[in-house]
Amino acid sequence: MQNENTPFHNDDKVINGENLNIDTTLEQIAKEIKLGETLILDIGNNYFHQTDEIFDVLILRGYEVKKTYRNGRNQLIVKKNILH
Repeated sequence: MQNENTPFHNDDKVINGENLNIDTTLEQIAKEIKLGETLILDIGNNYFHQTDEIFDVLILRGYEVKKTYRNGRNQLIVKKNILH
């Protein structure tokens, strides 16, 4: 597990992942992110530990993922390095 305060870049997409529906969140990530792009998944409070579950699935699917905590919110920085 990696925790760091990663700076945002103006061209990074941000997706709100607070809906607690992990499958929908994963589907949205797959649809939104393009090869070589970085996406910020803003999960918020993480009451049901969805950050860890989403992190694990994304790693298993081959994404580069870093856990961050910024402004009191849990976030995942996701980069797509391979074709899906």
